[in-house]
Amino acid sequence: MTVGEKIKYCREQIGITQGKLAELTGIHPVSIRKYETNKMQPQPPQLEKIAAALGVSYNALNNIDNAGMRLETVGDLMGVLMVLCNSGILQVSGERDKEGLLRKDTLSISFNPLLSDYFEFVHTKTKEKNADTFPLNHLLLQIKNPLVLDNFLAWEKIHFLYHNSIQAAGDNPNKAEQKILQEIAERKEKIELILQKSPEMLDKSDGLAVKILPDYFSSK
Repeated sequence: MTVGEKIKYCREQIGITQGKLAELTGIHPVSIRKYETNKMQPQPPQLEKIAAALGVSYNALNNIDNAGMRLETVGDLMGVLMVLCNSGILQVSGERDKEGLLRKDTLSISFNPLLSDYFEFVHTKTKEKNADTFPLNHLLLQIKNPLVLDNFLAWEKIHFLYHNSIQAAGDNPNKAEQKILQEIAERKEKIELILQKSPEMLDKSDGLAVKILPDYFSSK
């Protein structure tokens, strides 16, 4: 099913009209109609509001199929990192330069703190029963491979620009704004395709590292 078909199906399941859905989300009724007929694609902020109004998961409406993902090449790894960041599992922060690019020395990749109630990191070299454990919100991921780091920063820049543009356009962007968003989205997709084409095989000795934040030990 397309995103539009899913929206229509979920809307009809709870018995509300397009007009009511527009009222609940603050999105123009014409936009709702265009979403359902696939004449226009809802951007993430709009899709989040629609999902909330329909009482369904955002991921359930979003057409992303990760079932066929694999992890063999640098390109594969980039795809996985993009999915983890897009889904909110990983969160990226740091200082940006004038062009909006994150500075390498300030880059911080952390797990979504909401996951700390469900998962913990086990630090052990053996299968000991009483191994040390650490909350996910006290861990940072560090990208050790220079190529992967550069590729990730290049992707994060266009990702940041895209989402900033969406927020600036608001819920009901005019035609000019829609055109700009479409152009940025297409550029983002092209960059993502290029970054996922790297055929270099992953080296198990040089990928991702986990850093335990010092405040964890000071709080114990």
